[in-house]
Amino acid sequence: MFVITNTYRSQQIHVTMDVVLEQGALRGLHNKTLLSNKPYVSFLGIPYAKPPINDLRFKAPVKHPGWSGVLEAISEGDRCMQYAFMTDHIIGSEDCLYLNVLVPQVVKTQNELNGKLAVMIFIHGGAFNYGCGSVNEYSPDYLLDENVIVVTLNYRLNALGFLNLDIDECPGNMGLKDQLFAIKWIKENIAAFGGDADNITIFGESAGSASVHCHTMSPQSTGLFQKAIMQSGCALNPWALNENHRVAAFKLAYNLGCLSNDPEEIVKYLKNVPAVDLVKETKFKDETDFLDYKFVPSIESVTVSNPFLPAHPLQLVHDTSPVPVIIGLNNMEGMIALIEYRLSQFSDDRITDEISKLCKNRYSTEVITKIKDFYFNKCNIESETTKMEHICHLHSDVLFVKDFYRGFDHFLKQDVAAVYKYEFKFDGELNAVKNMVFATRPALRHTLKVIQIHRI
Repeated sequence: MFVITNTYRSQQIHVTMDVVLEQGALRGLHNKTLLSNKPYVSFLGIPYAKPPINDLRFKAPVKHPGWSGVLEAISEGDRCMQYAFMTDHIIGSEDCLYLNVLVPQVVKTQNELNGKLAVMIFIHGGAFNYGCGSVNEYSPDYLLDENVIVVTLNYRLNALGFLNLDIDECPGNMGLKDQLFAIKWIKENIAAFGGDADNITIFGESAGSASVHCHTMSPQSTGLFQKAIMQSGCALNPWALNENHRVAAFKLAYNLGCLSNDPEEIVKYLKNVPAVDLVKETKFKDETDFLDYKFVPSIESVTVSNPFLPAHPLQLVHDTSPVPVIIGLNNMEGMIALIEYRLSQFSDDRITDEISKLCKNRYSTEVITKIKDFYFNKCNIESETTKMEHICHLHSDVLFVKDFYRGFDHFLKQDVAAVYKYEFKFDGELNAVKNMVFATRPALRHTLKVIQIHRI
């Protein structure tokens, strides 16, 4: 239910809007979109689950008890604890399960007064180790201009979100279960914001896209959404699943001083380790760990209650939810490989070893040699710029493209709902990865322009 009120802050009038939910009342703040000045109301920092701290650390999320009075939903909650590699600091908090709801203010005709708005739920990327659902990092303005309610959310990351000891005290995939809990919360509450609980689209980029793919195949998510959009990531990508999660879990515990091999004892021990130390221990020790994240989605044990991923994605993918999907890529996904230290790894005498490591040593020498010849045949390498372009293509294909098409084919084979594919090629100035690459190699800005022109 909406209630309009006026509040006074800093001698200026700010029009606020109240929404009443089962948990309690929320007070949002009126804003306008950047381009069209379309009015909307933002409800920021809504707790959708109880803080996953103390005994709830490593457990699946539980219902938030609610609050008394009116919650001023005018600022975002903390991001989930993570290592900020650009500043070399640990940031965020364990108390981070918050979401943001942004509601466009639509002037309806008499015939539209009973209409409800479509809802889009965004799941952020960051390799399951970084990022947040901040509206400052992922601007909702373009979608709000189209009269869509936009919801963004945080979910637990790294070991706090994906440690898996195959027991209910630490079942794994807590971050994915946070997303699931948030989607359920939205479906149950979005009508109070004017949204249509039967017209929900989930979408995400990179790890968020792989998460969306997981939701299309998890039996726990069936029926909670009607459409899905996957941008630059799927559950079949090599970085989106750890098939050796117990090894990672036991190594983390050992490195933090726990010598037990009993999962129950390990969980008890790790619950008393400061969260900052847990995240520090998941930080890469050196640059050779490039994209080798240990705490990401994993297959859950049959002994765990309500598993989110009860089997390998290659098995689950045959029974995905029959919803329309849009799935796509950018044309230079492997650009992150152009960071200074990564390029230095591809000296002529090390290319074979680097290709094998990138493919996680899964292929024979014969296959690796064929891959090397395909990307780095001397006849194809005209200059250092061409070599960089091929390094980028190699990383794009191994980390994104190859498995993207496997996932796309599975959607097509279902032949139940509409499937759309895209490739994004626009070369703009707002690309965060490009800016990160340019920060380490400023000269690459011109080189990448040359590569883009060459591709056209």
